[in-house]
Amino acid sequence: MEIKYNRSLSGIPENQQQQPLRRITKTYIENRDPVRRNLTMLYNEDTQQINKSMLSSNNDLRRKMINQERVKRSLNQDVLEDKENVPQHKGITTKLYTLPQEFQNIIIKPKFDHTIQENKNLQKFYTDEIFFYLKEQEKKSTPLECLDNHSIPSNLRAKMIDWMVEVLCSYKCTDQTFFVAVRTMDFYFSKSEKQLEVSDLHLCGVTSMFIAAKYEEIHPMKLSVVYEKIAHKKLSTDQIKKKESEILQTIGFDLVGGTLFDMYNLILTNCFIESKLLEKNYKYLKKLCLYLSKMVLYDYEICSKNNYTLLAAALIFVAFKIVEQLENSFNADSQIKEVAQIIQVDQDQLVEVAAKILNLAKNFEKHFPNLENLKKFNGFQLEDDEQ
Repeated sequence: MEIKYNRSLSGIPENQQQQPLRRITKTYIENRDPVRRNLTMLYNEDTQQINKSMLSSNNDLRRKMINQERVKRSLNQDVLEDKENVPQHKGITTKLYTLPQEFQNIIIKPKFDHTIQENKNLQKFYTDEIFFYLKEQEKKSTPLECLDNHSIPSNLRAKMIDWMVEVLCSYKCTDQTFFVAVRTMDFYFSKSEKQLEVSDLHLCGVTSMFIAAKYEEIHPMKLSVVYEKIAHKKLSTDQIKKKESEILQTIGFDLVGGTLFDMYNLILTNCFIESKLLEKNYKYLKKLCLYLSKMVLYDYEICSKNNYTLLAAALIFVAFKIVEQLENSFNADSQIKEVAQIIQVDQDQLVEVAAKILNLAKNFEKHFPNLENLKKFNGFQLEDDEQ
């Protein structure tokens, strides 16, 4: 039932269509009440935004449904194509699912040694800065004449280093871990004001390996393994932890200094030696440098009087001389002159130290009898690379 109203009172022309009094009343109230009018406008705006968001979400949902339908059709097509090869068994329903076409083109790269690749990429851009920073720092971080204030003979130190080679290689630790362990032990000897005895050497060596493994390895050795397998229960866990705290406090927690391993690798990269040799000869050169750098650490007379930069350049010169016999186009003397100029070391001093290292390499078994772990775990021949 519609309620009629008086046209003359409303002021509306008679030719307009009649409307319910309810509509007039609502409009009249909105016009008189500004708050209600504003709320109505806000309501209308919110309604429009909600409609827009629902429309966009519906579009997204529709797009996802289309993608799912395409993947489903792809799966069904693959199942139909392979249906003939599916073994049929009574009472067993077999479904085969294969990857959609867009996933079949993905190539999975084989695993690689991420440490070598990442270091190589870093050295490519920052090798100068890294090398000269470490060279500057080694003035205060190289452990020179570390046994002068202690009662530990140099031959027992060499025996400890030989045992470190065996332990760290047996537990698949990186070469860098070995060099950090030796540097940590020697650095502790050089900084310790307390006079150390022969009886302290075993504990210092074990703890230095434990510290180096925690600093370098992704999965370091556990204390229980060090106690049971490495120390053979001759050292307690409390002794190892106490010595660890003592070593770190003595060296001022300085574990970031360059090692001999760092320095010779940076020199080879900084001087672009890889581009001057055949690939197999360069690999042989790297193995020679690794072997010589570990061998040098056995000899206290050589490593205690020269910093790591000079030792690295000298052992590279010895390796150059050996590789020169394999590749006639490679001139060791001219290359070492260029190396000495780039890394800013005295060439005469470099040649002098290189002569000592070469003599040590020729007479290693005579100088260090019964120490065979270096040859056992790091010995190699040229044929190893060719295979």
